[in-house]
Amino acid sequence: MTVRFTTIFICSLFVFFGILNIRFIAASVRYWLAPGTIISSDSLSQAKAFPLAQDVFTRPLPSNARLVIDSLGVNAPIVFDVPPDNDIIYKNLERGVVHYSNSVKPGQPGAAVVLGHSSAYPWYKGKYGSVFALISKLKPGDKFYVQYEDGRLFVYSVRQSIIFNPFKPDGRLSQLETTDRSSIVLVSCYPVGTNYLRIAVQADVVES
Repeated sequence: MTVRFTTIFICSLFVFFGILNIRFIAASVRYWLAPGTIISSDSLSQAKAFPLAQDVFTRPLPSNARLVIDSLGVNAPIVFDVPPDNDIIYKNLERGVVHYSNSVKPGQPGAAVVLGHSSAYPWYKGKYGSVFALISKLKPGDKFYVQYEDGRLFVYSVRQSIIFNPFKPDGRLSQLETTDRSSIVLVSCYPVGTNYLRIAVQADVVES
């Protein structure tokens, strides 16, 4: 009886976890069925025809851009001008991924920090509840891009990933954020289905 109860309990936990993280499971299945080839239906198919942006100093960057990680099926608007308040950031994550306003914009010298959900309940209002569900699969050398509404394009190459506890000091975060390079740091909860730890993926602009 005890063994049977334990088995039922464990199976129920797996089913419950699967229901709560159905978006992550679906994204993982698509990824494994066609690794490296997933492109969302509204992907910026012509984006790679644009030259790498070089004029961030002469022309201000607009506040309308998209983050595209073709290998993971990610194509999301970047929400700018969000106050650095946790509740407001969380609300705006329904609209896409959020640029942390205390950091530079993607493409500018320094580290641009972009936040996104790794998992959300099935009834989550926005369609970006698991936009960063698979970013742990990004490896050094993998490429993705940010394109602004005026056509300027920044291609990034992944340099490293770290897992950290947001509630404890971690010198590695300072190293990610204080760089002379033009880089981007994608941040999300980790592992999927929890908010105890965070994952940060750092990528540098590919110079043309």
